[in-house]
Amino acid sequence: MSNIRSKVPVLAYMPLKFLLAYLMITLLVALFGPIIYFGFPVFRVALFMLVTMAVMAFGYINGVRLPIKMAKAGAKADRQFVIYLFRISLVTASLTLLFSVGAAIWTGIFNIDVDAIGTTYMDGYEGYERNSGTYSATFLIYSISLPFTFIAMIWGIYYFKSLTKVEKFLVIFLVVGSLIFYVLGSGKQKQLGDTVIYIVAILGLHLGVKNKAIQARTVIIAIFGGFVSLFTFMFILSQRYAAIAIDAFNFNQKSLNSIAINIDHPIFTIFGPDLGFSMAAFLGYLSQGYYGLGLAMTVDHSWTYFLGFSYSLSVISNRLFGMEWVWNDSLVHQTGLQRGWGESKWHTVFTHFATDFTFPGTTILFGFIAYLYARVWMSAIRYQNPFAILMFAMLTLGAFFIPANNQLLHSPGNLFTVIVITILYLTKARSFNRPLN
Repeated sequence: MSNIRSKVPVLAYMPLKFLLAYLMITLLVALFGPIIYFGFPVFRVALFMLVTMAVMAFGYINGVRLPIKMAKAGAKADRQFVIYLFRISLVTASLTLLFSVGAAIWTGIFNIDVDAIGTTYMDGYEGYERNSGTYSATFLIYSISLPFTFIAMIWGIYYFKSLTKVEKFLVIFLVVGSLIFYVLGSGKQKQLGDTVIYIVAILGLHLGVKNKAIQARTVIIAIFGGFVSLFTFMFILSQRYAAIAIDAFNFNQKSLNSIAINIDHPIFTIFGPDLGFSMAAFLGYLSQGYYGLGLAMTVDHSWTYFLGFSYSLSVISNRLFGMEWVWNDSLVHQTGLQRGWGESKWHTVFTHFATDFTFPGTTILFGFIAYLYARVWMSAIRYQNPFAILMFAMLTLGAFFIPANNQLLHSPGNLFTVIVITILYLTKARSFNRPLN
């Protein structure tokens, strides 16, 4: 039997509900939050988002309802390959982290002062110029090793209880060590955000496997974890702004003319100027992409031959294959030139893809992506398919960054990870779609 249709799991639609709620909340923050966006085409953005969310819901629902392709008759699930791949990934990721820490200590740039996180982050980008042609050995090693780190983290956390003592130690070292090195040592919050998203995805998978309604205890724990993560992000952002001497009272004088903080917003009334500013900065992270999306809808640009939706893809095609440098024609870059909202700002993932697929085409594309999201979710919770687990975690990471940018395809390391995980999924996943004993 190649296909199977059975009773829909209790939490089959949980990722869709979470995603739609997340997108709606972040959109409302953009419209009614403490950041004022001048010239924000509210109706156009709201209409686009509502239509796109409806198409994504349609794609996801069909992904749940259609039968899953089971393993072919006679095909064997190569579980030994999974074990070898995990162990190789775990060792590679751990050695890479050790190398990065050692290089940072050797060069004297490793920070251990919590109060210097903001300064460390700013120092790390001093003199930085995009596409300058210079890449450090640490960056190249990090980029190449990222698929191994991703596999080690996802499988390591998901299967943690069944690991050996050595494997458990290395997984803890990798997760905790990465947070210490990148967040404290380098002042970056991306690794913290990624780790939180991975944990959310894996907890969601375990809930889905249990096939039971979510209990109140789980909700309370999730809320508590959410508040801890929120205040951690707010602290990091406050450190960054403190490093450049910006606060609630001088933000409007030092920021772009296109945005301003509304100090009369209830957030400042409730939390005061300091904590309120940190919260406003965090909410700005969640909302500014919609403003960039709205501005991009008014910009003229040129088609970039399916290369401009990913910055790294543009770089690789130009550097390695001598193709035309098309990034400057992308919607993100042109929005900066024509509307003053530079590419260092956020524009949502939709603007990136609209460069090559148009905005209507991007809406349809994300309907297919939502369909895939449902397929890997169903495969992961029904059959605990290890490669569906990887794909679901990766797509969940991308889903969280929808209001921001094209996170999965932006950096070389993330692009490489998407390629590796997609190949593994296409070549290995189906053989693991079999009833659990």
